[in-house]
Amino acid sequence: MSAVLFDRPTRIGIVDDNESFRRALHSSLDRFPYLKVVAEAENGDEAIAMVKYLQPDVVLMDISMPVRDGIEATRIIKSEFPETKVIVLTMHTDPSFADKALQAGACEFLSKDCGKEELLKAIKECSTGPLKIVGHPPH
Repeated sequence: MSAVLFDRPTRIGIVDDNESFRRALHSSLDRFPYLKVVAEAENGDEAIAMVKYLQPDVVLMDISMPVRDGIEATRIIKSEFPETKVIVLTMHTDPSFADKALQAGACEFLSKDCGKEELLKAIKECSTGPLKIVGHPPH
């Protein structure tokens, strides 16, 4: 039998200029013991500073924001902090946005109306986090 153990929760940063959306997402993710939201930012410059000082495992990044957009912030984060994973979470559904986000280094591109299960799956798949499988799988 195998068991899933966590050295520590996967650390999440949320970047979106919509405060209500950030707060709702923060509250939703905090319900999972294997996730910990460590910070919120409202633009790309704040996102870069957040990653520099708090080193989250995964950043959930919007695209359209003031000061610096999410595509450029993702490019900078991935250049300066390659171990941090970025999931673009946006209302934009045009495939050109997905292409730009992935070219900038995002590991996933999701619509804000994706389900909770899809978001959790993306976090798990993108995270290099502390998840360990211990024991032997059942036969």
